[in-house]
Amino acid sequence: MAYISDSTDFSTVNASANTAIATPLPQGAVNFYYPSMVVNTWYRYYNVDSANVIETGSYLRLLADGGEQNGILQKLSSLIVGSVYNITIEFNISVSGSSNLLIYSGTTLQSSHKLSGSTTQTIQFTANSAQDTIVINSEYISGSTILQIDSISITTPPPTIPYLIGFNVKPASISALGVVTFTDGTNDISPNQLQCEAYGYTYNKASGTCSTFRYNTNLNRGVANENNRTYGAGNSTETGTNNSLVMGESNTIRGMSRNNIIIGSNNQIANNVNNANVYGTLGEVTATNSIVLGGNALTDTLGERQAINLMYGYQSTDNSTVDSFLNNTSNSYFVVPLDTAVYFQSESLALRVGGSSGSGAVGDFKSWVERGVVINKSGVLSIQRSRTSPASSGTTTGWSAVNSVSGTNFLQTVKGANNMIIEWVSNIRITQIKSGVTL
Repeated sequence: MAYISDSTDFSTVNASANTAIATPLPQGAVNFYYPSMVVNTWYRYYNVDSANVIETGSYLRLLADGGEQNGILQKLSSLIVGSVYNITIEFNISVSGSSNLLIYSGTTLQSSHKLSGSTTQTIQFTANSAQDTIVINSEYISGSTILQIDSISITTPPPTIPYLIGFNVKPASISALGVVTFTDGTNDISPNQLQCEAYGYTYNKASGTCSTFRYNTNLNRGVANENNRTYGAGNSTETGTNNSLVMGESNTIRGMSRNNIIIGSNNQIANNVNNANVYGTLGEVTATNSIVLGGNALTDTLGERQAINLMYGYQSTDNSTVDSFLNNTSNSYFVVPLDTAVYFQSESLALRVGGSSGSGAVGDFKSWVERGVVINKSGVLSIQRSRTSPASSGTTTGWSAVNSVSGTNFLQTVKGANNMIIEWVSNIRITQIKSGVTL
């Protein structure tokens, strides 16, 4: 997969598109270039009298002066929705003035990060689409803003790993080439052989590097874990995949995943997804504990037509309206892919299991059925829906379950009552069309 083009020397920057934009920056630049941007390609912008962004001496130089702004942006590719990525920026000199790195999904700002320091800075973000856009923007405040960058790289961090007894370092990130960087809790370090092998990785004495795998073009077979079972041609289980079964052809389970099943062809399970099942053709799984049926022809795109089954859960103790979470895991949601429409049917049940309220009793319940469509148009979600409550018993005044959206997340919100402990569960069935065009 490709995340950054020319990340070392920025050799194409001086020949890249460069546009004067008068609207507020950097939002105006994103609006101007998106969605016609080619992935993994740099684009430049500047505001009136600001200097151009240039590549010089194999590094990237941004200069904003006279109260103006400029910057550079790129649409990434092959991101896994919901996966976490690290952006590492190598500085040659200290950052002065005001410079920021921003993450957009479509034309919607997801996060903004102040650039600071004189050597290295790592910024973490969660992909909201397969083609999020990164923007580096320099802004004049007092004097000139000068930002010199030697390189930018994007890597996938491994799941949180505890310190082994007797060691004060642990794995922190894994590069696209499989090289493992450790941390002492503050600084990134290159581990020695003892540290590397203690965590189950391979140490290369010749290069002094610690690796999850030996990088080569036959990676699919080389990284398969012995606890996985594959039946058929062209199947792939990537680094960190365990206890998984694949039956069919040309299926992929991405790294750091466990206890998954694929039956069919050309299906894919994303990084860090566990306990999921996918059947059919070109089904795409992005949520743990989900079931996916891909109903596609081999000429379709991944996840173009598919059905998904999800579970949301929560325990409430008061009358606040709160998010129920995917698999009852805090801050976990189903992410609606870019330029995708989904029909949903949410079947929710609330059951009182405790509390000190004098009204009602343990065993009171209420149910809801909600149907509707959520659509992601260029990174902006909207929802249309209808709801009924087919059954209830006892005192359930004020109880409510409603679907909504926030950012690119599909939400199940719930509201209970004060001094009642209520368990909530929602079975959500989704029918998806990933359009492949800008909606």
